[in-house]
Amino acid sequence: MSQICSISKTCACRNVARCRTKEAGRLFLWFPVPHTLKKVTSYLQQFALEYELMHERPGLSLNCRPGQSLEIARNLAKLLAPRELKETQVLFIRGTIQPQLHDFSDIASLQRFIKLNQSDWLVEMLATERFTSYFQPIVSINDTSQIFGYESLLRGLDEEGNLLLPAPIVELATEAGLLPQLDQVARLSTITQFSRYQVSGHIFINFAPTSLYDPAFCLRTTVEAIDTAGISHDQVVFEVVESDSPQDLTHLKAVLQYYRDAGFLVALDDLGSGYSSLNLLHQLRPDFIKLDMELIRDVHQNLYKASITEKLLEITQKLNIQTVAEGIECIEELNWLRERGANLAQGYLIAQPSAVPVTTTPHFDPIALTVASAHSQQVEQGVQHQSAERIVAAVTQRIRQSLKLDEILQTTAAEVRQLFEVDRVLIYQFEPDWSGLVAVESLAEGCMSIFGFHVMDTCFKSTRAAYFQEGNTRAIEDIETAGLSPCHIDLLRSLQIRANLVVPILQQEGLWGLLIAHQCRSSRQWQQSEINLFNQLAGQAAIAIQQSELYHQLQQANQELQRLACSDGLTQVGNRRCFDDTFNAEWQRLAREQGSLSLILCDVDYFKLYNDTHGHLAGDDALRQVAKAISQTVKHPANLVARYGGEEFAVILPNTDIEGAIAVARDIQTNVSALQMPHSHSQVSEFITLSLGVATITPHSQLSPATLIAAADQGLYQAKAQGRNCVVQMDCEDADRIIHH
Repeated sequence: MSQICSISKTCACRNVARCRTKEAGRLFLWFPVPHTLKKVTSYLQQFALEYELMHERPGLSLNCRPGQSLEIARNLAKLLAPRELKETQVLFIRGTIQPQLHDFSDIASLQRFIKLNQSDWLVEMLATERFTSYFQPIVSINDTSQIFGYESLLRGLDEEGNLLLPAPIVELATEAGLLPQLDQVARLSTITQFSRYQVSGHIFINFAPTSLYDPAFCLRTTVEAIDTAGISHDQVVFEVVESDSPQDLTHLKAVLQYYRDAGFLVALDDLGSGYSSLNLLHQLRPDFIKLDMELIRDVHQNLYKASITEKLLEITQKLNIQTVAEGIECIEELNWLRERGANLAQGYLIAQPSAVPVTTTPHFDPIALTVASAHSQQVEQGVQHQSAERIVAAVTQRIRQSLKLDEILQTTAAEVRQLFEVDRVLIYQFEPDWSGLVAVESLAEGCMSIFGFHVMDTCFKSTRAAYFQEGNTRAIEDIETAGLSPCHIDLLRSLQIRANLVVPILQQEGLWGLLIAHQCRSSRQWQQSEINLFNQLAGQAAIAIQQSELYHQLQQANQELQRLACSDGLTQVGNRRCFDDTFNAEWQRLAREQGSLSLILCDVDYFKLYNDTHGHLAGDDALRQVAKAISQTVKHPANLVARYGGEEFAVILPNTDIEGAIAVARDIQTNVSALQMPHSHSQVSEFITLSLGVATITPHSQLSPATLIAAADQGLYQAKAQGRNCVVQMDCEDADRIIHH
């Protein structure tokens, strides 16, 4: 058989043969659009390369000398856009024979064709199984001398036996379509070597979910190897690498279910590195999660990483999922993770990966991490060193206890005012145009409030912004003797300010605001120790702002996850889970209130014929347009549009009687017809239409919610029986009799 790479059609992970495109043969190219064909023919004509056009679709073929097919493909890659490169299809036939039916299974994208032809060294490694496994211990985080297990790490071997790191191997295997072969070699290498050393504990094995077609078939050799090696199934933890971005979640769940049914454990690897960590966490419910090393690096001193990691640890503790912190390189990271409840640890601090699994690891005693205290001298006017420590510790504790920014900043201002015995402390926040607002204020009795005071100083950006952005402070002992401009003095007098101390609140993007102390009744000589402490507290305020904003982002992310969990991925309306939850909630609410609940079930007429005629991509697009038309019809926020299954949609209408529900159903029917999506094989219209069943009920405790669903479903059935493209109302009493009979 002539083909790009002779890979078994039964399962891609079974064997690997070398590519043959360096020989002479004929190259066939099919293009996504005529525009791409025009670009390619211009290139071929420029270099006087003869070709034959295809008439059925945009495409051509041409004879190639040995190695010329790859040269042409590479030149086309420079010419085409990335999407064209992915969607252009290629078939190479050795010799001069015409392609046979079985050859068409070897058609690949132009991008993959090029990568396949650049992968000779990888194909050679796979064919000769030049791979080995290194093992890195995973230990108890509370007693690092206790080894819980080992992660297996793949290494390649060149022809001289030198080690090759896995990153370029995995990258090329993925792009060239050789990931199934690489994945199987890695699994079998791990099992063979792990059993050879007869160490106790768990073995963590990475796997790529996209490399497995049928779990029972593709993993048969893996399970047989585990059993032959005498490794207990509950010792083995299979890690799905989250950053692989698996497209088929149903398939991934099937793979993990196969592992679980066989008695293996499951881990979600590199949590925090990929596109949908939290979504996969609740979908897959693993036994372990592994926190990505990039998240762990400097977690003890990086606010963003710390906040995210704390939340992840909090979630996993509630869900009883064990956590493995990867990439720990210093004692501070280890202790930070200990204090926050991580279970297991892995990293160079404990042990590096090695060909022979280590059997002893160092024991690190717990070291309490303390919050940095204020390194200030004694503050004159009654502010002592212990008070400085107290206020910093108090503010820090407030930050840990609350995520409400206003509450944190208000506490900061109040404690600062009491500590320094000043008349007024405020936190001033800048707007994008450098005007500003007094966002927080703490005021002594008898002093004028300026809370909410807005200052428009158009000169601030050019005169003082850079000064404060560099972390500088400004202390004025007495406004009358500070050499200020007359208009500035007048402003300060009007605000009852005699002396002030101003320190910047800095964020990564620049100057967020100012922490300001005012002496209203008299002048004041500010001590350097006071200025130092003010700077520390401004730093705490900056942390509070960042933490609050990060928490807000996490809340938004959680809301988005909730939306995704309840959203149909294709049509973006509610999914079946969302329908069930909403329907049951509305049933219970309206049973209490004795209000009407209506339900519409609608089905796209002759949709299978539409799919068979136009293809599944066109079918998907049609469903999206139908869903959009229904959603635009049903606009009330209390109503819900959901994809009920396949080409069937459901509309929940709380507090809607039967007349209102029928009116909505007819509007839906009208708006879908107005789309005028051609459906040549429909037997009722030249365009896509809907059949709709409608039912209404007043819920009460003696009735089952299934009564209303059955009635609407029976109405839909009758609509189809009556010729489709119509609305049929169904009485719930008839449906109730159907349920009970």
